[in-house]
Amino acid sequence: MKLVESKDARYVTFSKRKLSLFNKATEFSSLTGADVGILLISPSGRPYSYASTSTENITHKFLEWKLENPNVVDQADEGKSNVFKTFDDLYEEVQIMNEKEKNRKWRYKILYPGSQVPPDKQRLEKLVAHKLRLEKIKEEANNYNLTGTH
Repeated sequence: MKLVESKDARYVTFSKRKLSLFNKATEFSSLTGADVGILLISPSGRPYSYASTSTENITHKFLEWKLENPNVVDQADEGKSNVFKTFDDLYEEVQIMNEKEKNRKWRYKILYPGSQVPPDKQRLEKLVAHKLRLEKIKEEANNYNLTGTH
């Protein structure tokens, strides 16, 4: 297989193949009972997704499994860039931060009943830093998808 040269033909091919892929995913989910999720970015940069339940649910299950099984390497992961590992690490950090924030709010409500919990400025700064890292990961993923190299 090779890239469709004509931009217009590439868009038409993308649309037709996307529909076929989503139909096959629906069929696969119906036949097997598996949760199926697909994320696509069109050549123009527009995101598309299909999920037999919800994209968030499937993503959460996938990342949870990856966290519980860090040493399992999927054949599809072989040779790919470090983008996915970085994303997994960042997701884990955010989960830990969220748990700490939940505990901080709980302690504050016990110590100061009836008071509004003030925002944690340090946590907000970390979230901004994580957002910047996510943007960098997205850029690396785009570069990986465009070039096929790391």
